[in-house]
Amino acid sequence: MKQSTEQVKSYDAGDLTDAHSLAECHLKWSHLLIRHIKRNVEQNQLSDNLELLEFSDYIVGTFIEKHKAKSKMYEAEWCAQL
Repeated sequence: MKQSTEQVKSYDAGDLTDAHSLAECHLKWSHLLIRHIKRNVEQNQLSDNLELLEFSDYIVGTFIEKHKAKSKMYEAEWCAQL
């Protein structure tokens, strides 16, 4: 009988914790930026908002790409198991 050399992957709650902690961190950054921009608007201190919006666009875009890459990686792994 030939022994399988295929590695069996197992994921546990720790892996899900990592994924959700990363998402929480990214959402906290986004929330902080939005609150700061809102406060600037309320206090008529609009001079920094364009820079904050540009930074927000960059950082959220980075978060999206990271999550997209991980999602594609897991999707490919899942499809390979079918």
